[in-house]
Amino acid sequence: MKHLDEMLESLQDSNLNDCQSIKERLAFSNDEFHEVIIFLQKQQMIELNNNKIRITSKGKTFLALPH
Repeated sequence: MKHLDEMLESLQDSNLNDCQSIKERLAFSNDEFHEVIIFLQKQQMIELNNNKIRITSKGKTFLALPH
């Protein structure tokens, strides 16, 4: 869950972000990064397009929930 939260928090500006820079900033391994991306895409919490990533409204709603 920690990786999911970290990923969404890093995207909360709603801008398109470069996947490589996000991965490096969060210090995820390639495998961790891909697993998190796949999960968040399946849950419709992020959009991925041409190696750019952005949070969706569903992802923002998830971030707003109390943890």
